Amino acid sequence: MKHIREIQHENFLWVNVTKQSEKELAEIGRRFDFNVNDTGECLPPFQRPKMQKRPHYYFMVLHFPVFDRETRRVSFTEVDIFLNPNYLVTVHNSQLPALENFFLECEKDNYKKFQYFRGSMAQVLFELLSRMLDAVFPSLLHINEDINSVDQKLFGNPDERKMASEILRLKTNIVTFRRTMQGHRSVIERLLMYGDRDLQLVSFQNYINSLREFVSEIWHMLESQKESINALHETNESIVNYRASEVMKIFTIISVITFPLTLMASLFAIRAGGTPLVSDPMGFWMIFGIMFFVAVLMVAVFRRKRWM
Repeated sequence: MKHIREIQHENFLWVNVTKQSEKELAEIGRRFDFNVNDTGECLPPFQRPKMQKRPHYYFMVLHFPVFDRETRRVSFTEVDIFLNPNYLVTVHNSQLPALENFFLECEKDNYKKFQYFRGSMAQVLFELLSRMLDAVFPSLLHINEDINSVDQKLFGNPDERKMASEILRLKTNIVTFRRTMQGHRSVIERLLMYGDRDLQLVSFQNYINSLREFVSEIWHMLESQKESINALHETNESIVNYRASEVMKIFTIISVITFPLTLMASLFAIRAGGTPLVSDPMGFWMIFGIMFFVAVLMVAVFRRKRWM
């Protein structure tokens, strides 16, 4: 089938399914006698990360982040793994270059087959996981660069809407990243806990230690990024609130200044007998001068009190 490719070396087999559809999954289910529930969980929508031990294979579900350069948003894709000492079946939707490249290397290079296809197929799996986890770091570094860029722009004079949108985008990316990676540690540990001797896991201690370090370092970076973006979000909120309060302060000062002037103008506008200055030829300018003097006096008082 078009979307099912395989590599055979001696008694070891790697089957790579590059389309998560019922037709391909039914084919491999019949061929390897997989549990129908497991093949069903390979179909979208994506399942939670997990590891199940079956009578003749191990079934694992792992998520990996995918960064869209056009939208600059992080999503995730699922890799479903069926592991047996003599075969490895990977099911995915071709969104992970690290997986595709490793399969092509093993397909074309006989030395790669000799290097990895021996002992048990757990060695191929561990090498594959190491490469896919290593491929996660460029996306993490890209998020770091975006956080640094926001930090530099924040205390300039950025557009408030754009800045808020950028911070929310970064927060969403980090949350998605964390949700994607949080299941890796438990899946790896459950495989080590329930893996039988036929997988020869003891022989791959270096791989196991490397995978643990990868997961730990990735999670540490995500924790740091979460704290950074939360701090930037709070800082941006404080700046926005400060600017809003400054605007409200100006409007309040204008209202306080204009209120007595409006009251004064209303009193002089009353056409009642005895209203001072109304009948005087210079009355308008005298009233204007009084109002101007009151306004200047109030501004001076506000400045003295440091309210302006």
